[in-house]
This record gives sequence, C-alpha cells and structure tokens, in this order.
Amino acid sequence: MGIKQITICLKIFLALFIIVLFVCCRDGGGGGNNTTPTSVDLPKTGQTTSYAMGDDGDLEIGVAWPSQRFADNANGTVTDNLSGLMWAKDGGSPSYSLCTGGTMDWQSALNYVACLNSNAYLGYTDWRLPNRKELRSLIDYANYNLALPTGHPFTNVQGVYYWSSTTYAYFPAFAWYVDMNGGGVYAVSKDEASNGYVWPVRSEGGGTVELPETGQTICYDASGNAIDCANTGQDGEKRAGVPWPSTRFTVSGDCVTDNLTGLMWVKEPDSTRMTWDNALTYANGLTLGGYDDWRLPNVNELESLVNAGEPNTATWLDTQGFINVQPHYYWSSTTYANDTDHAWGVVDMDTGGVGNDSKAGTYFAWPVRAGH
Repeated sequence: MGIKQITICLKIFLALFIIVLFVCCRDGGGGGNNTTPTSVDLPKTGQTTSYAMGDDGDLEIGVAWPSQRFADNANGTVTDNLSGLMWAKDGGSPSYSLCTGGTMDWQSALNYVACLNSNAYLGYTDWRLPNRKELRSLIDYANYNLALPTGHPFTNVQGVYYWSSTTYAYFPAFAWYVDMNGGGVYAVSKDEASNGYVWPVRSEGGGTVELPETGQTICYDASGNAIDCANTGQDGEKRAGVPWPSTRFTVSGDCVTDNLTGLMWVKEPDSTRMTWDNALTYANGLTLGGYDDWRLPNVNELESLVNAGEPNTATWLDTQGFINVQPHYYWSSTTYANDTDHAWGVVDMDTGGVGNDSKAGTYFAWPVRAGH
C-alpha cells in the first residue's frame, strides 16, 4: 500500500473515530436505550418568607415565576405564562348556552366540560377538566384565601374545592380535588355535589415550565369501576403533561435520581419520626453518597414523587429502587401561610394527598438534592 493510500485510510479512520466519539458523548457513552430521558424543571412554590434556616422561603428552590405570571387575553381566557396553560377567566363554572354551571358532582363536571366543547366555549373546543397537577399549579404557597398568586386576573373564583379529572386510585369511587381556599389536595366521593366547582383548562404552550403527567392511565366510573377511557375526558384518557421517561429512577449507591425531575433522593429515607424543625436540621446536615448539600424538599418537589395511577405510592416507590418508604406523611420545607406554626404540604406517600399539620407533630423526613 502506498503512502497516499495509507494517508486516505488514516483520514477515514480518524473521521469515523470522531463520529463514534461524538455519538458516545452525546448519548452518555452507555448502551441500551439512547433516547434522551424526558425531564421537567419544577417551579418555585411562591413562598419567599423564611421561617427557619434552610426552609422553602430561605432557599426558594425551583424555576422562577415570570414577572407577569398571568396574561389576560381579553376574550374570557387567561394564560398562565409559567405553565403555558390557558384557563377560563371566570372560575365559577358559569352556565353557558346549554351547559348548566354551578356546583356539581364529578361525572357532571366531566359532562359540563364536554358540553362547553360542543358549544365552542370562548371560541375553543378542546377544553378539559384539569388533572390534579394542572389544578395544583395555580396555588401560591405564600398566600391563603384565596391561595392564588396576588394580582391574578381571574374572576368569580370560589374559596372551596374544584374537581380534577384524576381519580383517587386508592379508592376509585373518589376523585382528587384542590381546595382553592387553602391549597390542599384531597379526595372526596365522586357523588359529592355540594361544593364541587369546575375550572376548564386547555393547553396553550409557551410556558416557562412544562408539567409532567400524573401517572394515571386507567379510567373509572363514579362507582369506581374501571371503564374504557374513550371520550371520558378523564385524566386516564387525556394524560396531559410531559410523559415520564421509560426508566423513571436510576439507583446509584445510597442515592436514587429521578430522571423525570433530575432530583436526587436518599434511597432509604430515615424511618424516625421527627418534628418539622428537627427534619430541617437532619436533612440540611446530612452527608451521604459523597454529597453534603442535602435539604428538606419543598412541597412541589415532594409531591412530584406521587404516582396518581397507583393506590399506594410508597409501595410503588419500593419497586423503583427505593427502600423502606413509609406509607405515611413526609415533611416538606414549605410553611403553611395561614398558620406559620404549621408546615404546608405534608405529603402522604400512602395515598398521595397534600395537606398541612402542626410543626410540633412528628412525621418523616426525606432529604433531596439538585440532581441536574
């Protein structure tokens, strides 16, 4: 082989080597599924006042809200520039054309939204009953009564509960609702009609963050029986939000990374009950896996672990690489704005509810750190 041929071969080899190197670096160098994992960035909770060192108001972890959180579109709709969701400006489930509004049970809420679409409410035919993550995204954890960001342009918002399209998987005859007076996420019988309002939503796009799916893939009737999802308008049919990565969690030593949010969690959370102050001290002082920047998660981070498609999130998490997750309440670092002696966002890893309790109570702590 002549010098010219050798030179050409070397050039070809070098070009191929560079291509392979580029592909390996881009895909992480590993084998198997080379698809880049889907991920989302969680927004801040809205809390800016600090009640203890290392709490939510002190650290303010998450994506900052846009300077103009909501845009009044002057056509009866409001766009949330944080989530990219478009909401009806009138939050009181008003009657429209042949659609009777007001309070209603869960199935009537789904029927009401379907009626709005049939009558092109505010010029759109793709409204839906929001899932629990979409409805909860409106909450400002710095406020109470109403628990919405200060200066919002909505009208007729009721200080009671609003239906989500997400069924309570632990007991499918119940559905999740969000209390717009305080911000809690609770479950109630689907037949309950005394206070349930509807706040239609649709996808507009262009938000600062994207909300993930809730995890629910099955649809249920009002009695809790599994049914075909087609044309139900339920969370299990719509599955609105960013899909979860095929491998949700990756285990590394004593740590587990959530490939959906990029957050890193302690693989085996401590099973000792402790007060809120002690939970903050424990989490902020933890050194594990070579990291010393652990902290107590805020309510958005803690809620991100909930799988609304599973009857028991703790049991499910134990199949995902975690060890000994307690089917009970875990502290968040977010204080309850209405009573600062309470911690806002005690998340139940059994059922998935989000509530609050006295900081003097004893629950579990689950340290987290930024994984990106």
